[in-house]
Amino acid sequence: MAVNQNPERSGTNQPLAALTTNAEAVRALAQIVAGTFGPKGLDCMLVGEDGEVIITNDGATILKTIDISHPVARIFINAIQLQEEKVGDGTTTASLLAEALISEGVNQVLKGVPVIKVIDGIRLGVETASKILAEARIPIERLDSPLLERIALVSARGRRDLADLVIQAAQILGGEYLSKPGFRLADQIIAIDGGLTGLIAGTIINREPLNKGMPREVNNGKILIVDDALEPVKVDFQALGTEAGFKRHLQNQDLLLESIRQLARMGLKAVFTDRGISDQAESCLTDLGIIGAQGVPRDEWERLAAFTGARPVKREGLLKTPAEMEALFGKAAAVIVDEDYQNIKVLGYPEQKMVTLLIGAYSKEITEEKERIIKDAAGAVQAAWCGGVVPGGGSVELGIARLLNEKMPLDLNRYGYTCVVEALKRPIAQICSNAGFDIMDKLTQVLVAQEKTGSLGIGVNCETGKVEDLLQNGVCDPYLVKYHALQSAGEVTEGILRINTIVKLKD
Repeated sequence: MAVNQNPERSGTNQPLAALTTNAEAVRALAQIVAGTFGPKGLDCMLVGEDGEVIITNDGATILKTIDISHPVARIFINAIQLQEEKVGDGTTTASLLAEALISEGVNQVLKGVPVIKVIDGIRLGVETASKILAEARIPIERLDSPLLERIALVSARGRRDLADLVIQAAQILGGEYLSKPGFRLADQIIAIDGGLTGLIAGTIINREPLNKGMPREVNNGKILIVDDALEPVKVDFQALGTEAGFKRHLQNQDLLLESIRQLARMGLKAVFTDRGISDQAESCLTDLGIIGAQGVPRDEWERLAAFTGARPVKREGLLKTPAEMEALFGKAAAVIVDEDYQNIKVLGYPEQKMVTLLIGAYSKEITEEKERIIKDAAGAVQAAWCGGVVPGGGSVELGIARLLNEKMPLDLNRYGYTCVVEALKRPIAQICSNAGFDIMDKLTQVLVAQEKTGSLGIGVNCETGKVEDLLQNGVCDPYLVKYHALQSAGEVTEGILRINTIVKLKD
């Protein structure tokens, strides 16, 4: 579905028309992902011009691949996708909250409330809601916590096999590594068409050795990464035509081969190059029983370097002294050639903290969807470990809306503040709608139960339709996902409400 409303309908003297047009564009986007939300959400089919088909209920994928021409819709998508980059999950939640905030904000402006007062009220409401959300946070203290396992299962859309893989990976890495700045568990996932789904304590190089004469497996060896071609240092083409130049070329060949022999004596078992490997170098590596792979993509050898401790070297660097070369080696427990899947597995020692989650299926489409699912689960598990959890199923948002009502400001900010109250009802309302329940009836039941018990965990069991304590049943969401969804929604709403006019640029 394309979102292509014409922004030119709102002229420079029609600020209200600009607001309503922008709200319509955002609403159209939110409606696309709304039907995928919650445990009873359905899939969306995305069809490309060349016939490519993607079937998914992943909000980030839908928003990233949809055909968009409306400028504000693009702004909305770009802002919401930051949610995926920050915590790896919660894009649909952020979209629903933002759409509700924008719609409610526009309604207030149409009633005559100054836009700036609406924005001020939304800021106050988001800030207050964030504080209440933080108070509801429950820390995760163990990687074998049932709540963490539940987070993985829900995020993996009930796929127990994928959820277990994510938990296993988290436990191998350990809590300290999961909390390491810049580390993303979702980045440790590699999809292989036709491959098996599993986990290895190491990484994958999607290349094969140069020839069948090279070993199929080496153990307890050193590895080298050459961020260059493994070939003699080049001699200028013009100089190569002279006797001295040709002699230097032969000397450079000898130097390369001697350096490879020296590396072999030091324990080198495998070499991975960014570019090619010369015929002479290939022959030498084969004779010495060293695995050689060329043309390794940068992201793969950078991952290998981080895992093994290897420091990439240029071809000239191979002429360093043995002591200098020693510092450039990486170490691996095993390097194994997988003939079936045409790749090389590099396995580590227990102290080398890296895992790779391999995702495969017998069709490209299924493999891609499994990859999306497990990346969501990985992001959610890491977010839960780092920030704790809050009650799920939209219950915490509804509970916060109820508490916000008790803190309602008395000045003009109340109109924007009310927008936040109403927006926070949207997640549970959408979950109930997708499950086929009467929205108003369920919201009323939940609010009454929450007021009676004082619990923000009371919500709707989508399997039975009963109102119960979801947190006690293990229904929870990562705190960081909810926090960033709320912040993202508030920021994008403010940005869009501030757009007073839309003017087409001169061609």
